[in-house]
Amino acid sequence: MYSPENIQLGARVEILQPDYVADAIGIVVAREELADGQLTDRWLIQVIGEDVVLSLTIEEFRVID
Repeated sequence: MYSPENIQLGARVEILQPDYVADAIGIVVAREELADGQLTDRWLIQVIGEDVVLSLTIEEFRVID
């Protein structure tokens, strides 16, 4: 399991959840940030080949490189 400190922007990930996009590959583009600047436990993942950005927890994706 990865901790937030180990996740690198630009890392390729395999998306595990949600089911409709499971097994797709994505790129970590940012850590989700609230309007007041506080970081959340979610990451923004751009799905490769799709015009979709997902907000996922660490349990919902796996870093592959």
